[in-house]
Amino acid sequence: MNGSARNSHESQGGYGNLRYYVLAILSLTYAFSVADRFLLGILLPHIKSELSLNDSLLGLLSGAAFALFYASLGIPIARLADRFSRKFIIAASLAFFSLMTALCGAAVNFATLFFARVGVGVGEAGTTPGSLSLISDFFARERRLLAMALFTVGANVGLLAGFMIGGYIVVNYGWRQAFLVFGAPGVIIAFIIAMTFPEPRRGASDGLVTRAADSPSSLWTSVKFLLSQPSYRNMALGFATMLFVATGVLAWMPSFLDRSHEMAADEVGVLMGLMLGLAGPLGTIVVGGVIAERLSRHDLRWGLWLVAIGALVVCPAYLFMVAAPTGKLAIAAYFVPALMGAFFQGPTAALTQAVSPVSVRATSGALLLFIGNLIGLGLGPLVIGVLSDLLEPQLGQDSLRYALLVAPVAAIVGATLYFRATRTLSEDIVRAEKLELV
Repeated sequence: MNGSARNSHESQGGYGNLRYYVLAILSLTYAFSVADRFLLGILLPHIKSELSLNDSLLGLLSGAAFALFYASLGIPIARLADRFSRKFIIAASLAFFSLMTALCGAAVNFATLFFARVGVGVGEAGTTPGSLSLISDFFARERRLLAMALFTVGANVGLLAGFMIGGYIVVNYGWRQAFLVFGAPGVIIAFIIAMTFPEPRRGASDGLVTRAADSPSSLWTSVKFLLSQPSYRNMALGFATMLFVATGVLAWMPSFLDRSHEMAADEVGVLMGLMLGLAGPLGTIVVGGVIAERLSRHDLRWGLWLVAIGALVVCPAYLFMVAAPTGKLAIAAYFVPALMGAFFQGPTAALTQAVSPVSVRATSGALLLFIGNLIGLGLGPLVIGVLSDLLEPQLGQDSLRYALLVAPVAAIVGATLYFRATRTLSEDIVRAEKLELV
């Protein structure tokens, strides 16, 4: 289908600028999701002290407690989103994880905090897959890379708020109050989504509306097809590896700065928040959005090539960050990972949707998150925490510093997987467009 035809499908339904309103609210939803997810990182030193937890348990709270349910429940909830109203599923999920975030502030021991974090994971499982599906139906493929990049900017906004506001609250009011403050606004946004969002026709932006869009295939058929796409497999594994790097470092960076450089939580929160809030959107929008979209007009594989190059660029920056003699130099070295370390999400989201049939796009997004978060979010903080505990008898306070060296190694693996995904991307897009799953 040519560009003019797709543009006509893009505006189908008379949504016009309304789609940008939807995109903005979905990005804000993603911001609260990420803020609630990573707020724990800035609070860990205080939780460790009050609840007397070791690094392995803290890694479990930061990763597996959340990721196991976030990843596994994403697929069944996405199946509902492929059949029923996506906006109501997103709204209900947002309200639930916001309430569970607030309940984290009432935890009295490891067990209660663990189960509250599980609840956050359950709620967040329902927001992103439906959001990716909605965005794909509001924006045609040639506009989707930038739209997905703008959506994922919400992650940078969430990190900025989580580190800066969370750091201020924990120093002045305590870690429990931080959870309460971040949990409340999501309920209001959930109401706005339920009351104001339209529900676009599935596949209209691509001119691919078929009966399959109204009668999605079985879960097994859908997953089997998606995993049979070589580019999808490599993108999902690359996404998982890059999440392993990004979430592992984010979860432990405040503790690393506290132990190795004796930096206070409020100072770390301001400096890290500014770094993530300014550099992150710049990389996500400019590199992962504008540049990727322009280059992809000539060859869609550029979206993946840029991700692979970015993964290689962050490796020396991580090495300098770990070796830096002062905390401020370590944060300065983190500028490159903050700039290049998150923009992989937009191109990955857009191009995994491109190699997926219209009828299973929410399922496609959920499967991507299942693979990515089970490996990346689930294992990243946990592996670094376990390595830190293993190294502690020999290295003392610096055990965490050396445990963080796993990040550049994983980034090289991620780059390799994205390069491999480019080999079959074009063929897999054609195969998805021709197939009607029943």
